[in-house]
Amino acid sequence: MYRTLLALLAGVTLPSFLPQLLPLPAVVASVTMFLSAWLLVKRRAYRRVSSALSIALLFLVGFGWGSWSLHSLVANQLNATLEGEDILVTGVVDAPVQHSERRVRMLLAPHTGSLKGQLVSLPRRLQVSWYRAPGWVQTLAAGDRVALTVRLKRPRSFVNPAGFDYKLWQLRWGVGAVGYVRTEAGNRRLTQGVPAGVRATLSAWLARQEPVNHGLLGALLLGERGELSDTQRQLLQATGTSHLIAISGLHIGLAATLGYLLALAAGKLLAPFIPWRAQLVGFAGAAFAAWGYSALAGFSLPTQRALAMLLLLYASRVLARHSGGGLILAAAALLVCTLDPLSVRDAGFWLSFVAVASLVLVYDGLLSPARRWQSLWLPQLVVFLALLVPLGAFFGQVSLVSPVANLLAIPLVSLLVVPLLFAAALGSWLNDTVAGGLLWLADRALDVFWWWLQLLARLEGDYGWPISVDWQPRLIALLLIALGALLLLLPKAFRLRATGVLLVLLALWVPRPAAPRLAMTVMDVGQGLAVVIQTHEHSLVYDAGPRYSDSFDAGADIIAPFLRQQGIDGRGANRLDALVVSHAHADHAGGAAGLLSVLPSDNIYLGEPLPALALEDAPRARSCHPRRASDVSAGSEFDALHWRWHQVTFRFLTLPGQRNSHGNSASCVLLLEYQDQRWLLTGDIERPLEADVVAALTAYGVSQIDVLLAPHHGSKTSSSAAFVTALAPDNVVFSAGFNNRHGHPHPQVVERYQKVGSRIFNTAVDGAVGFYIDADGALRSHTQRQLAPRPWRD
Repeated sequence: MYRTLLALLAGVTLPSFLPQLLPLPAVVASVTMFLSAWLLVKRRAYRRVSSALSIALLFLVGFGWGSWSLHSLVANQLNATLEGEDILVTGVVDAPVQHSERRVRMLLAPHTGSLKGQLVSLPRRLQVSWYRAPGWVQTLAAGDRVALTVRLKRPRSFVNPAGFDYKLWQLRWGVGAVGYVRTEAGNRRLTQGVPAGVRATLSAWLARQEPVNHGLLGALLLGERGELSDTQRQLLQATGTSHLIAISGLHIGLAATLGYLLALAAGKLLAPFIPWRAQLVGFAGAAFAAWGYSALAGFSLPTQRALAMLLLLYASRVLARHSGGGLILAAAALLVCTLDPLSVRDAGFWLSFVAVASLVLVYDGLLSPARRWQSLWLPQLVVFLALLVPLGAFFGQVSLVSPVANLLAIPLVSLLVVPLLFAAALGSWLNDTVAGGLLWLADRALDVFWWWLQLLARLEGDYGWPISVDWQPRLIALLLIALGALLLLLPKAFRLRATGVLLVLLALWVPRPAAPRLAMTVMDVGQGLAVVIQTHEHSLVYDAGPRYSDSFDAGADIIAPFLRQQGIDGRGANRLDALVVSHAHADHAGGAAGLLSVLPSDNIYLGEPLPALALEDAPRARSCHPRRASDVSAGSEFDALHWRWHQVTFRFLTLPGQRNSHGNSASCVLLLEYQDQRWLLTGDIERPLEADVVAALTAYGVSQIDVLLAPHHGSKTSSSAAFVTALAPDNVVFSAGFNNRHGHPHPQVVERYQKVGSRIFNTAVDGAVGFYIDADGALRSHTQRQLAPRPWRD
């Protein structure tokens, strides 16, 4: 049975890891061929060959299903011919509307779409934003039917070495087009939806109660984690307790237990009148309660896993068939991946299934059985060891206090907060006063939970003891950790636990790849700029990209994950050595505050004053083009115009035309020199300053540039013919958004660089662009779309 399940599971999940989709006819032909071969061999009674072919056939059947599912997701995208057109859409608001200062964002399930009077086919869901929306839009809610004129494009996410793949998330949720609402007189609400459904009702009730821990309670009851603050998320992750605020197996199990007990009691009372056994009624009640709670949570991955395992367990009990925990877990994984083959790309999939698999190994008789007193701490240790691999692989952070934190947090949340919350939610339909009292008790219990986590966090602030460490292990280290964790969980009789400890310690000592002498990565941040520069032991960020919304900015969500993946610098320090913000425009400076909030910088250089800079960062900020000698800190490692890291020289060019300048003209211009390499970062300077740049370079003896960051994203107001001819860069990078409204880079500018023989890179097309000096001193380059192709990317 295991071979069957694993063959199907491997086939279903493999297509999502391929660089491109295979044609469906080829997949169908392969399945047909193996099916014919299997039938022929089975008829001739070749058992061994038949068994091997059956496994291969099962794999191909799973592969066919996974391929078809992925083809369906990719096909559910806006027709490319409709991009940029004004389309009249009538449809229903399909999810809670998100309101912010800048815009209103909503998901629409379109009923009809028309372009110039002709009906057009649209994807299942549209994600649209409404800027400067009229007042009535503030009252829009899920279920409202609207008519809107929208301008759409196909989803397209940033492609960087680290970070969230937004397009993958959109496709999995059926979003096949994104765009914005055009200002038209015909935009209106056709009908107002009536708030319906248990989920919407409970959400409204919870909001009316105004609990102190509204975000945590909403996450536990409804799976809505949008109200959690960044501080709360960071503390939960650092203490290894994030799993508690995700509705998962513990909570689904509690709901199922409550449903089972109630249904079992009802079954016994009604036994004389119904033909079913009370236990069967209890199983039905448990399944119904688990399904209902999973629906409240929006069927997230952990709830899918827990629900699938419970339903399979109940089915085996009803059918009087004993199935081990490992078999049920494998079947649950297959069920989850069959419904969504791309779920295997989620960190939540691996965290959920690996944690449960480790507990199954211990408590299902395969490994050491736990004694009663051990059950207080052993589960925490088992899960901690098991999750070292997925946490290191996906998040690059491992909590050192997770077993201690969960020792109190798990029983507190699962045995006190969640039951009280269940009772309060059920009571909200009967007596609002009683329900409010139960919710108050759950809220106070969460105060204790939060106090416990903050107490552990103070270990770092008060005593300097780290509660979590950044860790981006190599593949060999992950394998050693996995094997070591397995040996540690084996029974004492095997006498391999010492070997397990040795393997874990050895994994921690696996050296990271040698840092390059000089590397530069131009991140894909859309219409903006963010560059990461690394030497052997130092790191510098030049511009921090835009701030896209209240919850997402390039600094904290694109640059910081990449730096953590890289180990920040060769020393593993959790700080930046320098941040340069070329000027204060939002597409360059918007992510600076977010970046500094998670990765402080020892030095901050500004092209002009930055109002968004936090008070604690202001003392470290100084101009990149000082006008007085006193602006230079004497005797420091840094000089406001020039410094050196090992063999790499960093130099801000002083341009006479920048005196009293602001905006684009205030941009810091940074020159990097290493042996015979010259790299130039120009910010958003325009033509009037380009002659000063050439003159400054000439004064330093620089006549040719190896890597140039094109001024102002390739705007036609920059990169004059004289500038391009004078520098004649070997490589030029345009940092721009895909199909941006400014038309960057301008075709004439691109043509100028091509005429002087420059190799052209564009983050809108290539994703993140990297340059580095290899061991032989040669310049190498790569693009992220080439390094990591994905079947759903355009």
